[in-house]
Amino acid sequence: MGEFTSLIDLLVALLRLFGLEESAIFPAIALLVLFFIIAVPIGLLSQGRRVTTGKAGMVGEEGEAITDLAPGGKVYIHSEYWNAVARLEIQKGTKVRVVAVDGMTLSVEQVS
Repeated sequence: MGEFTSLIDLLVALLRLFGLEESAIFPAIALLVLFFIIAVPIGLLSQGRRVTTGKAGMVGEEGEAITDLAPGGKVYIHSEYWNAVARLEIQKGTKVRVVAVDGMTLSVEQVS
């Protein structure tokens, strides 16, 4: 219980520092609680989102083979042309999915 009263005393001291009355303590606490009710869930949700930038953001993206991939060629993904390699031969115009990124070269597979 002592921690709670110390917290209230600290809040009252801060309110006085900014020239506010003690009657502003309840609205201040309400705003603080409301902030944490909104900010904490948003922060936790953002940590679980899929990466959308860099190498990790490319894996799983789909595009189209611009040239035959036997095993290397060009693909069109994210409105960009990329060098790509595939384990199996892929024909021009086939839909492909990125499975790995090695420098500026994508490893792709045919989309079923």
